[in-house]
Amino acid sequence: TDNTRVPLAGLHDLADLFDRFGKKQTVFNPEDLLKIADTLSGADRLKSFFYSLNPNLYEHLHCFADHLDDFDSLVHNINQCIDGREGVRDEATDKLRHIRQRLHDLEESIRRKFNQIVSDPQLRHAIENDNYLIRHGRPVVALKTHYRMMLRGTVLDRSNTGATLYIEPDELVELNNELEDARFEEKKEIDHILWDLSHQVLRQQPEIVSTLKTLKFIDLTYAKARFSTTFDMHAPRIDTYMELRNARHPLLMQWAAEQHDCRIADLTDQVVPISPRLGQDFDLLLVTGPNTGGKTLLLKTIGLCALMAQSGLHIPAKPDSRVTVYRQIFADIGDEQSIQQSLSTFSAHMRQVIRILEKANQRTLVLLDELGAGTDPIEGATLATAILNALMTQKSHIVATTHLGQLKTFVFSQVRAENASVQFDIKTLQPTYKLFLGTPGSSNALVIAEKLGMSAGIIEQARDALAQETDGSSELINQVQKTRELAERKRHKAQSLLDKAKQIRATAADRLTEINEEAEHLRDRADNEIEHTLREVKQRMDGFLQSMANAPKPWHDQAQQLARHICELASATTLAQRHQAYIHTLRKGDNVYVIPLKRQGIIDRIRRKHQTMTILIDGKQWEVGFDQVARPGSG
Repeated sequence: TDNTRVPLAGLHDLADLFDRFGKKQTVFNPEDLLKIADTLSGADRLKSFFYSLNPNLYEHLHCFADHLDDFDSLVHNINQCIDGREGVRDEATDKLRHIRQRLHDLEESIRRKFNQIVSDPQLRHAIENDNYLIRHGRPVVALKTHYRMMLRGTVLDRSNTGATLYIEPDELVELNNELEDARFEEKKEIDHILWDLSHQVLRQQPEIVSTLKTLKFIDLTYAKARFSTTFDMHAPRIDTYMELRNARHPLLMQWAAEQHDCRIADLTDQVVPISPRLGQDFDLLLVTGPNTGGKTLLLKTIGLCALMAQSGLHIPAKPDSRVTVYRQIFADIGDEQSIQQSLSTFSAHMRQVIRILEKANQRTLVLLDELGAGTDPIEGATLATAILNALMTQKSHIVATTHLGQLKTFVFSQVRAENASVQFDIKTLQPTYKLFLGTPGSSNALVIAEKLGMSAGIIEQARDALAQETDGSSELINQVQKTRELAERKRHKAQSLLDKAKQIRATAADRLTEINEEAEHLRDRADNEIEHTLREVKQRMDGFLQSMANAPKPWHDQAQQLARHICELASATTLAQRHQAYIHTLRKGDNVYVIPLKRQGIIDRIRRKHQTMTILIDGKQWEVGFDQVARPGSG
């Protein structure tokens, strides 16, 4: 469910530990061993979690659990020897416990002896301070230099000024030597413990590596699932063409959620969706419109959805979206100007486009931002037309954005090409970010200038000059544009009706399923009541037969005949027939549920003549009748 979290806590990537072993180190250190133990413990928790789920609903998760090995013994040994704060525990071995007890006793003896020395009244005026100080790993007394002869011992260090000497008293030398020997023994024993644990790990390395692969796959799959639910994503259909329905860029959704301080899935209506298509009725989509209108975001959303689908991810779009699998996806997006290479923006873009043209084919998606920009508009439009024509000849799928009006005419002349635009609100002078297929965008320069207060004379003069610039093809283009807009609106309306019909059909199917389930439930309930009633009648009849055992023959025979008739009725019920069919399929070794014991067991022997069977439960045999067993899981 959405609220259930897979227990992945405590897992570590151990690949580096195993790669490093044998090269930079010969044993795992305590921190490494704890990571290994935590990860293997996490694998065990994950295995238990998956096995606790209903196998009928989560069959694949049970398969994951089957590939997670059992490392209980290894984890126990590591945790028994290693502690997260202390390193190797005292209890790791008896020898280490004894050594550390010896270390503790020696340190206490040295401190007591030290305190006796510094508290000697004859030395009080000669001692710089009476703190327990260590130099070169050995306790020393800080003595004023000119009182050197008052304390027998070895000078191990002196202060920067030379006024203080740090002397190891002769009385402490033997104890200090014993302490060093004990520390050496401690290190030796710790090294032995780490070596033993490391070899226990290495003996199971193949199983650990196999489990790590499964853990990585589970972690990746869970991350994909959480990503999908967080961003309200859906699985697309894989097809020969792309058709995204209400797609949104996930980073834009995340940004909007941060701005509104709410969950990402609750904000899908705040991010304007786009519904582009490509590869079905056209292979080139040319998008025009104002700056900051969302054209570049459109390219990134299309490319991202294609890559996400090919990576086994759901996409941030509505169900029934379609994507195609591309062998190559090329993009030339953004300003690639390189100062270091002394290249202009136009030159940098052209280098990218040249590489794309060399490699593009019919299994390629090409995304081009501001095609033909950065140079003379006429030359840029001519070159852009040739580039698009070459890519279409190579049967690539292309989405391109541009400001060049001449490219709109080229698209109208191509059978497998379509214009699109991002809408601009003339009243607010703001982009709406809505995508319209079949409609080329306009710069709206004259309208915007007029709204901003440009004089009517200048606007009229500009319109007259624009009218003289256009030729007779403009009217034809406008007519084609109106036709395509009408077709696109009809297509959108048809799709909406189709979606509504699918929703109604899905609702009807769900309702029909509910009705069928309710009918099945009522039938089962009726069958159970009939079965229960007949069982009670049969039980009372058995009692009646016992009381009629000594009755006169006519009465006894009639009672026997009535009992046989009731048994025939009981065996003819639906539940009884199903149960008999189930009993007929049972064989030795099958699992069954024993109703009186409320336990599952294994069939050891079946006596069909006596209608009984012997069931093994926890090593004990139980003789039960056919009517006392049911399918496993019935309890």
